Amino acid sequence: MLQNYLRIALRQLWRNRLFSLLTILGLTVGLAVSMFIAIYVWHELHYDRFHPFAERTYLTVAVSKFDGNDVTTYGLHESFGPEIKRLLPEVEQVVRYTEGFGDVLLQSDAEHRFKQDKVGFADSTLLTALGFKLAEGDSRTALSRPGQIVLTRAVAERYFGDQNPVGRTLLYDKQYPLTVSGVFEELPTNSVFQFNALISLPTLPSLGANAKRIFELSGFLETYLILRSGTSIKALEKKLKSISTGPKFLLGANYILDPLPDRHVDSRIGSSDARKTLNIFLTIALLILVLAVINYVSLTTSRATKRAREVGVRKTVGGQSGELIRQFFLESFLSTTLAFALSLVLLQALFPWTQNALELPLDNRVLSQPSYWLLLVLLWLGCSVLSGIYPALLLSRFRPQEILKGTVHSVNSGAGLRRIFTTIQFTASVGLLICSIVIYSQMRLMRTKNIGINRDQIVSIRIDPEMAGRFPALRDDVRQWAGEKNVAVTNTALYTFNLMTYFMTVKETKKELMVNVLVGDQAFFDLLGIGWVHKPLAWDQKGVTKELLVFNETVMRETGMKGNPIDQPDPFDGQPIDGIMTDFHLRSLHGEASPVRMTIMSDTSRALVANGGQMLVKLPSLTDVPDALSQLEKIYNRFQPQYPFDYYFLDDAYNQLYQKEIRTARLINGFTALTLLVAALGLLGLITFTVETRTKEIGIRKVLGASIESVVLLLSKDFILLILIAIIFASPLAWYFMNQWLEGFAYKVDIAWWMYAGAGLLVIVIALLTVSFQSVKAALMNPVKSLRSE
Repeated sequence: MLQNYLRIALRQLWRNRLFSLLTILGLTVGLAVSMFIAIYVWHELHYDRFHPFAERTYLTVAVSKFDGNDVTTYGLHESFGPEIKRLLPEVEQVVRYTEGFGDVLLQSDAEHRFKQDKVGFADSTLLTALGFKLAEGDSRTALSRPGQIVLTRAVAERYFGDQNPVGRTLLYDKQYPLTVSGVFEELPTNSVFQFNALISLPTLPSLGANAKRIFELSGFLETYLILRSGTSIKALEKKLKSISTGPKFLLGANYILDPLPDRHVDSRIGSSDARKTLNIFLTIALLILVLAVINYVSLTTSRATKRAREVGVRKTVGGQSGELIRQFFLESFLSTTLAFALSLVLLQALFPWTQNALELPLDNRVLSQPSYWLLLVLLWLGCSVLSGIYPALLLSRFRPQEILKGTVHSVNSGAGLRRIFTTIQFTASVGLLICSIVIYSQMRLMRTKNIGINRDQIVSIRIDPEMAGRFPALRDDVRQWAGEKNVAVTNTALYTFNLMTYFMTVKETKKELMVNVLVGDQAFFDLLGIGWVHKPLAWDQKGVTKELLVFNETVMRETGMKGNPIDQPDPFDGQPIDGIMTDFHLRSLHGEASPVRMTIMSDTSRALVANGGQMLVKLPSLTDVPDALSQLEKIYNRFQPQYPFDYYFLDDAYNQLYQKEIRTARLINGFTALTLLVAALGLLGLITFTVETRTKEIGIRKVLGASIESVVLLLSKDFILLILIAIIFASPLAWYFMNQWLEGFAYKVDIAWWMYAGAGLLVIVIALLTVSFQSVKAALMNPVKSLRSE
């Protein structure tokens, strides 16, 4: 019996090749997208769950009051961890870690010297207590002594090739030797611990005066506590207030213990954006899958009465409804299985490309998880049941006497349900398209809005502290190449996370401010187009001969100062104001411009780059960028630097501030395109079936003189009406969700009428093109031929 059912199912798929292709292709797309999103969501929800004591591991976060606002501090002083271990018996183990202090120079020999990012510092307990495994070396001792470094496999191969690096030496920052004590196995991508190398924490004080100062005075360590079973979190948080070490502003701070596995998505600190984003993606995955199933059901029911005679004959000769239901379920199961297999192939083929295009940190390890495959099997079976249940019930309930009398009308069978399905599909398509337009407009605003700094074609070149003595000569050579006004210097890598912040108190009002602090030369202002509210005295007449202290407009507002501050008392102790510059953004447009203090030095001062700095060079607008960078590198190398030529463009760094939004925009655009594809496939199938069932009617109308235009309109108007209804439903839904999303930006676009109109018009054009493909073909058909075929 089963063999007979299977033979009939295959015969039906082959006889109706176009409809089979449309239904299977729609299901394939829906399943592939759902699987990909499932991989991404599974990956995000399983962050740091692989650690052996993950459920008992917590990050210690300090929350202190500053000007009435909560200031969250993740970096704690070096002494904090040992003090906790000494005083609190509830703490079984302490793990301290920092991702490092920016890029550093590592060298194994003269031929292998590279700038290396993500070089962190950690306790030896990070390897043992958190379960990071080593492919080479002993995890119990690899970070236990000063002067040790553990590398990832990729970094080890970069410096030592195929040789075993354990026991060999790496030079840190040109002068400090470190011994390689281990090589990590491949690190999981779903972890907040992302590093290329780890140095033993006791090594830090020996890596120069600046590193020693950080170690002794700064709060820089993420401190994780592994608690004993049964520990009360609330009680322990209260006890942590008694720990009195570290910076003064943390004394009396409250402490929050944030579970390590929840940090990435469900952290107790910060916003819930990560969870909201995952919910959005899951909703979109479900939506696309539902649309694909709707396509299948809609197309299957539209062809239901094409098989009415088969049902009637089989029932007349004794066929039971149960047998027919099993038959039609088997056909659905076969289509879904083919789509499932094709979606796996599609997912495997597109997985690497999708990762690169969307910049998603995923790996294939999820595919080896039994729980993920169980989810896929449930997805497959669920689609089979959902896509097969209604068509099977509809077909099996036809009455033989009605069928054989010819009273079952194919056009009207399930027509109401198909209209609902089509409206749902295009509601989703229009809604996602409106969201795509709003997101694109917001991203364009962030890229093009005047942020107070001209960042176009400006390259920032790192200057190593050891080049301080040779820097004036280097700068003069670059000025000669680029032009006098096209070179400036600052101590800060703009639009990176290396921005210095001071806590400052206004003398009169005692108001507390968090002020970003910069150092630069006079050319910095002209090069970046930063304006003045009140210029320093004699700014235009002569160069800077003494240090000047200037603040931005935000500081003026926060301190309550009015007019020119030069003749007024200093708002901060010992910090006279020499000028007020216009506001400019050093961070993203998620927030307002922050308070800024800038020290302006003479361009001949070595102090500008004494601790390292950045030389800003504006390239001509029509220059060949690779060639210009090559020439700059040649100039740089003439001064025999020990640090390799390292640069970035301000525009690229600024855009990186919106990496999360850019990724979301790409995903939404991709999902929108797929939703439109699925909807168009369904519409193509329905119009094809409509043309088939109305072939005789079209022939008669043409014989009676109907024009091609009137026939096309006849076949198209019902579908266009449904799309107009979809636009009406989709618009308020899209407005609500986009309004919520835009709340995260201090500067945002207005959701204008043209966004709805543009999305609706585009969907109508796509629908018309889809419908016209078949309706024009039907209108051009010879009526004699169509009537004869009837």
